[in-house]
Amino acid sequence: MTTFTWARRGGYEVSSKGDKRFSALNAYFADGRTIEMKYQLDEYPVGKGYQPGGRDWRLGKGKKSLDPRSTPENLYKGYLELWRQWAIANPHLMMELRSKALEHNCVLSDMFASTPVNQAHALADLLNEGY
Repeated sequence: MTTFTWARRGGYEVSSKGDKRFSALNAYFADGRTIEMKYQLDEYPVGKGYQPGGRDWRLGKGKKSLDPRSTPENLYKGYLELWRQWAIANPHLMMELRSKALEHNCVLSDMFASTPVNQAHALADLLNEGY
């Protein structure tokens, strides 16, 4: 079985400096909001709680969750769930991502990742789940 992983560099770049379609800044939901907006702004356990329903994702960027119950592990679970919802709505893009990752030694990269809560990590986990 193929296992997909993530790194800051050296894989198929899924940040805004790579394939923008897989960047949290450009992965849209039907409501017109992006994964980044929902993660930074919506309430825990999905996001950090800086402006539920809002659009200015910069309000929460680089900051801890406003909810004292949140942990890095729980925040990642919420982030992964956002990506899972997006993957379900975009199976054709997930198939293309699988193909691109296979061409890059099964590694997805996010050059801007500073924590495990990043799109390369989430997308690699989803590919491992079969999306």
